[in-house]
Amino acid sequence: MTEHTEEAVGFTAFKTKGLPAYLVLDTSTSMKPYERLLNETLLTIYDTLYTTPQLSEFIHLSVISFNTMPHVVASMTDIEALESLPTVSCGGWTNVGPMCELLRARITEDVGALAGDGVQVLRPVVFLLTDGLPTDKPSGAWKQQLDALQDRSWKPWPHIITYGFGDASESVLSTIATAAAYIAEDPGGDNGEALSQAMSSLLNSLVASARAQSLQVPEEVAGYRTLPTDYVS
Repeated sequence: MTEHTEEAVGFTAFKTKGLPAYLVLDTSTSMKPYERLLNETLLTIYDTLYTTPQLSEFIHLSVISFNTMPHVVASMTDIEALESLPTVSCGGWTNVGPMCELLRARITEDVGALAGDGVQVLRPVVFLLTDGLPTDKPSGAWKQQLDALQDRSWKPWPHIITYGFGDASESVLSTIATAAAYIAEDPGGDNGEALSQAMSSLLNSLVASARAQSLQVPEEVAGYRTLPTDYVS
């Protein structure tokens, strides 16, 4: 793991450190065969958070899915207050622009709420998993919303870690990422296995971050190779 040290982005009298983490899942039609696996893995992640107080006190997790439109699957709620476990369903296109716009809005709101609760808020981290290319129209339109999400003049701009498999594009993964980008070593291989490896990697990153009380970025991911990123933080 590689450590990212950042100044806090929240303001108040602090009680504890907190890392806002966003799990962003491509749930377009091509992911339909892996819908059950996605939901089983979400269950594992939330079970790990629930049974590991050190983890749940530091990691403030939100789950966002995106296809034709993005959806907040699970907001940044205290895990003990969850009334039901989050689930996703797959269908539609892979529109990246609206997802970036929603992410920026959620980060702004969540960072303010955590700081208001006395949390010293570290720079947010986004884990994005996708198996395809952006389908936004016109082509490339999504880059404007991505620029706003990556804008360094916006105080809570996030670290973004991307995982791609299937038909995912190396250049798109590198452009979206700010901290690290990974692509499956065998893009035409078992997408289910690649998805499992990515989810395992991000969970390990969350656990390591909680232990270190700072973001820990994976240096290597089983079954993946590391890509260069356009924006290096």
